[in-house]
Amino acid sequence: MNIIHLEKLKKHLIKELDFCYIFLGEDDFLINRNQNAILYYAHRRGFIKTSTINIEKNNDWEKVIRFYKTRNLFFKKTTVIINVLIKTLNTIFIENINKISVLLNIEILTILKFNHLSRVIQIKKILSIFKNNTKIVSCFTPYNLQFVNWIKYEIKEKNLNIEKKAFFLLCKYYEGNTSFIYKILEVLFKKCQKSSIKIEEIKKNIIDFFNFSVLHWINAILQGQIKKAMYILNLLEDKKHSPLILIRTLQKDLLILMHMKREKDININTFLKKYNIDYSRHNFFIKAYKKIHDQSYFKAINILVKIEIHIKQKYDNSIWIQLQKLTLILSSSTI
Repeated sequence: MNIIHLEKLKKHLIKELDFCYIFLGEDDFLINRNQNAILYYAHRRGFIKTSTINIEKNNDWEKVIRFYKTRNLFFKKTTVIINVLIKTLNTIFIENINKISVLLNIEILTILKFNHLSRVIQIKKILSIFKNNTKIVSCFTPYNLQFVNWIKYEIKEKNLNIEKKAFFLLCKYYEGNTSFIYKILEVLFKKCQKSSIKIEEIKKNIIDFFNFSVLHWINAILQGQIKKAMYILNLLEDKKHSPLILIRTLQKDLLILMHMKREKDININTFLKKYNIDYSRHNFFIKAYKKIHDQSYFKAINILVKIEIHIKQKYDNSIWIQLQKLTLILSSSTI
């Protein structure tokens, strides 16, 4: 079964409405965007009522089954959102999914959101039981070409004219941050509808609206993206982020990478799952695992310790200079 992305979902919904839409992924922004699009077109086709059922334990599936079975002459077309909050896949879970697949019908539009279990569901190919009138909708955070295609779609939807350099800035430095990109495009839509949007306008709005997280900085380091990592670090400094949070978060990830290096036979995805590293970051760790050599790890840990001592003794701008040095060592490290 093919996975449909947001940029193709709207075209599909204009043509037809299926019985069931299965959401795979945990990107909150994309989950909301996809859900709102489906609800909008469902409403136009007579699905006025919407019900939500949260699956927090296996017994909750009984609520879903009762919902499908208890209909009468006065039943009206309804959309049911099944929000799976369980975090472990087991035999009972799979049995209930099988039951749901048989109960799908034309009077009930189903949105089934797997959230945390999305990757496991995808790998184990459990969704093959859903045959006709079902679409799988991607709610995974987009990266690389998927991210570029998604931005192009949002720009086209708003009929914006963005120059190449400005578009490149959004793609290069804000990859994966769907919510922020959408907010920026919303602002630009209100302010610059009739003019060509230049890079200066993008930068101005970015400084006003964007809140970088520490993980954006670390992910750029792990990928060896020196310019992006330095750019994010400078913005974090401008926003007066706590350097202590930066170093402790980076230290945690570096220690995980060092443990990975010590393992002789390693299944990287299983190893990272054990350390509760989100699946969306696995590729960053794999790239760093292959790229960063042992000497750089030891240099980095040494600098981190010095920075932490410095913070406790006396806080000044030299801490950020040390963080820049650290960023360069890890981003440019090669085997």
